[in-house]
Amino acid sequence: MRRALAVLALIAVLAACRTARPAGEETAAAPLTSTTADDAARQLAARRAQMTSGRTLLRMRATNAGRSVSFRAQLQVAKSGRMLLTAYTPFGTNAMRLYADGGEVTFMNDFEGTWWKGPEAEFGRTFGFFGSVSPSVIGLLIMGLPAAGREFMYEYEPAGLKRASISDVVVTYDPPAYPPKHVLVSHGAQSLDIETLESAMTTASIAPPEIPSGYRCCVVPRM
Repeated sequence: MRRALAVLALIAVLAACRTARPAGEETAAAPLTSTTADDAARQLAARRAQMTSGRTLLRMRATNAGRSVSFRAQLQVAKSGRMLLTAYTPFGTNAMRLYADGGEVTFMNDFEGTWWKGPEAEFGRTFGFFGSVSPSVIGLLIMGLPAAGREFMYEYEPAGLKRASISDVVVTYDPPAYPPKHVLVSHGAQSLDIETLESAMTTASIAPPEIPSGYRCCVVPRM
C-alpha cells in the first residue's frame, strides 16, 4: 500500500510538472542556413516577419543586486506584439505571469496572490529587468529574433545574433546561434540568465490571462 501511494504521488508530481502548451500547430525552430553575418541578419528578419507567434521553454535565473532566484518558464510572443511569460514553481504550477499588449502590462504574482496593471513605462521603472524596453521586444530577443523598428544596435555571426543593445539594456548570446542556447539580459545590477530548452513557431494565439477573483489588486511588480 505504501509503495502504491508513493507511485501515485510521483505520478501526480510529474503530471504537475508538465508545461501546458498552447493550442495550435507547432514547428520546431530550425537553425539558419546562412554563411555570413549579413545573411544571418536577413534570415532572422524574414523569420520574424513570417511568424504568427513563437513559443519557447526556458530555464531562467533572475539576479537583482546579488540575490538570485531560478525557475522554469514558458515564453510566448506574437507578431502582433502580444507577449506572455509564465514562470513555474518546482511543481509545475504558476508562480508569476507577465502579459504585455499595446503598451500595457499585466503582472500577476500567483505565489502571493496579487496583481498589477499599467503602462509599460511604469512597469519598467518598478520591475527594472527590462529597463525602458517593451517586454514584447525583450521576448523577441530572448527567442533570438531582432525587433523591428527599434533603435537597437545588433551584432551578428553567421549562425545568429551575437549581441543586441539599446540604452542600458544589453542582450548577449553564447554561442551566437538561432535558436539561441544561452541568453543573458543585463540591466545595471539586474540580469536574466536564460537557457533555452525548447523553441518553436506556432499558430497559437495569446490570450490575456484571467485574474482570479481572490487576488489582491495594485501591488507593484517586483522580483
